[in-house]
Amino acid sequence: MRPWVLIFAFLAGGAVVPLLVPSNESSDTVTAALRDFVTPYNAEETRQRKGSIGESREGRPLLVEDFGEGPIKIYVVGGVHGEPPALRPIDELSAFFRKPSTKRRMTVRMLKDLNPDGTARGLFCNASQVDIDRNFPSKDFNPSARHGMSPLSEPETKAFWDDVRGFKPDLVVVLQSALAGPFLDGDGPSDAYGMQFVRGAASADDRWTLLGDQGYAFSGSMGSALGKDRGIPVLNLRVRRDQDADSVREAIIAGFDALGGSYP
Repeated sequence: MRPWVLIFAFLAGGAVVPLLVPSNESSDTVTAALRDFVTPYNAEETRQRKGSIGESREGRPLLVEDFGEGPIKIYVVGGVHGEPPALRPIDELSAFFRKPSTKRRMTVRMLKDLNPDGTARGLFCNASQVDIDRNFPSKDFNPSARHGMSPLSEPETKAFWDDVRGFKPDLVVVLQSALAGPFLDGDGPSDAYGMQFVRGAASADDRWTLLGDQGYAFSGSMGSALGKDRGIPVLNLRVRRDQDADSVREAIIAGFDALGGSYP
């Protein structure tokens, strides 16, 4: 009978699993067997990601963080138009996404500020005076000084576009401010997600309403490029610019909690 050797494979999380391999096989075969067994549990593949996906026009980092391992993949974007940080409760959302009960229900990548130069300067546009949300490669892109002379001409939009294509989200959620609000509108096949979100948000603040897909999109917008052209649902959460930060935080967290559904 061929002799066998007992080898212990150490997996992510500290688990130890015995693996039997034939002792008269070459060391390469043994190594391959271990690699094939351990690869599905590679800690590097499941490690939480935190870092930068690129830089703004003025060199500020575009910071992202990953949370959870749940069945729905959501890409959250803040600061598109330099909204005040108080109206995009990033720290509170981060704490919510880190909760074990949330991590089981959703996988989230959060881009904290897509327009950090605008935020720093208190500007709607980026440092080149380009509206970032008109610089995406939609079929109806309209070149201009305000939109950029070509799609993805701005480093912020290019970095986000490359990253969202790699992440492959089920849903993109954009935190924005508006003169009216709070309300939610969407692009692409977003209404089902929108109803879930508003149901939760309205439980904390009954002013939240769903306008849904309005049947039109703006040239070069994220909603046009992702929602209309590529069928990736985009939800725009629009809070009123003079809204108090507490009501924004409570409603947005309740909305995301509802988006997670009833997964165990």
